[in-house]
Amino acid sequence: MRTLLASALVLLACGCADRSSRPSGVGASPSIPDGPDPVVLRIPQTGGFVVAYAYPRLDSALWRSSARAPSLDHVIAFGAEDGYVAAADADGAPIRLDLRLGAVSANRGDRLQTVSSVDGSAIYALTSSGELTRYTTSGGDWKFKAPLPAAALFAQADGALIVAGANAKRVVVWRVRPPGQAVADSLSFDAGGDAANVARTISATSGTVGDRVYFGANRSVVAVRSRDMKTALNVDLGDPVRAIAATPSGDRLFVALNGQKALRIVDRFDGGVTGKIKLQAEVHALRMDPLGRLLLAHGTGDTVYVISLGSDAVQGVVHSAWRGDLPMVMADGAIALARGDDVVFTNTITLGDARTIAKGARDFWYAFRWNGFRPRYAGLDQPVQFRTSAPRDSSDARETRVGRDTTVKRDSAASSVLLLPVDSSSSANDTQFTVSFAAVLNEKMARSLASRIRVDGQAPRITTSERAGQTLYRVVLGPYSSRDQAERVGKSSGQSYWVFKGAP
Repeated sequence: MRTLLASALVLLACGCADRSSRPSGVGASPSIPDGPDPVVLRIPQTGGFVVAYAYPRLDSALWRSSARAPSLDHVIAFGAEDGYVAAADADGAPIRLDLRLGAVSANRGDRLQTVSSVDGSAIYALTSSGELTRYTTSGGDWKFKAPLPAAALFAQADGALIVAGANAKRVVVWRVRPPGQAVADSLSFDAGGDAANVARTISATSGTVGDRVYFGANRSVVAVRSRDMKTALNVDLGDPVRAIAATPSGDRLFVALNGQKALRIVDRFDGGVTGKIKLQAEVHALRMDPLGRLLLAHGTGDTVYVISLGSDAVQGVVHSAWRGDLPMVMADGAIALARGDDVVFTNTITLGDARTIAKGARDFWYAFRWNGFRPRYAGLDQPVQFRTSAPRDSSDARETRVGRDTTVKRDSAASSVLLLPVDSSSSANDTQFTVSFAAVLNEKMARSLASRIRVDGQAPRITTSERAGQTLYRVVLGPYSSRDQAERVGKSSGQSYWVFKGAP
């Protein structure tokens, strides 16, 4: 009877726990949750080739880039669909890593104050002159003169850009939709304090979760819904905001204040402070576990407080240098720490040292989850045939039909064969449809074509496959759930296209 009563109390406690942002307790056995493959990228701190590892197997490389990356400061965004990692280098310039092609590109124009991206493909930046710009795979393709000094940018999945800044004591938030040159919507509210302090707080504490952008505005924590530009949260905490970290769901915000040895918990449903986590020192920075299990708080020196979000209590203290990449929580809940030249992984339960990667701290680390490094099933690629000799007619472009699956166009100036895949009944997935604009033997040509196409705010991606010992570069959009949807995208592009069944 006593056992049954205890079990009932446990179930009751679980049922009354916080909303979906609350994970289970810390006593669970360490494991990697189901989902895409956990991957770790490592790049030498001084710059070099990017190497990918399948976590936790860090002793053998899974993939290597074909180009060198510069010294990185922090990652801005990752887009699983295109395989792009957007990052900022040590000088603040935007860098794009193409994990499908192994390429690295950089935009080194004006000095940048802040950058933002949602998918790694389009990178938005604020220059030192106050101008907003967008960098795509083809380079800078949009510039916008902000009506007021901007402090933070929030790229949106629909292609829009939310911008926040300060004017006197007021916070101003506006939305623009590239490539347009007009402000589509805006709002403003009083934040108190002077404009410089408000702008500095916004810049240092901003973030986005779903359709809500959040930031500190002097002493207040603010959240704005990007879909209708309405204030979703505005809580005055009494002291200037120093750092904010949101749970993955955005249900709760953990806030560090200047001069306070505690974190405030702000709940978006309650619209106010619902708890406090006491610490031994002031907190200078916060870093959230991507799965919402732990929160890392940077205290004095190399002290890092590990906070369990299941109990809203300090689980323990670890020691690590606080960098743009480390410490970080791995897929299995272990914490990667930077100690001297080494990277040390903690035990997921006791937080004691469990594993050391000698000289690992000489690299920049980035952990994410992606299935893009898995071997591709052969049936996903459309069969392609190559002409082994040029047409006798040496005109600049001449089309011929090769079999029933491929149209071949030879461009003598580029010395490349363009192949437009057509519908094939042998597709691995008859419920998906992909728009193909070209398949070429020249990467530069593929990128040039992709840079000219944009539909619904999305640019085509480039996939690769091997044929007859040569690399084929395909320019594609999709897959889509219906042929009608794919046809609409193809027509909207204004380019020649072909729709075929299956994923690219």
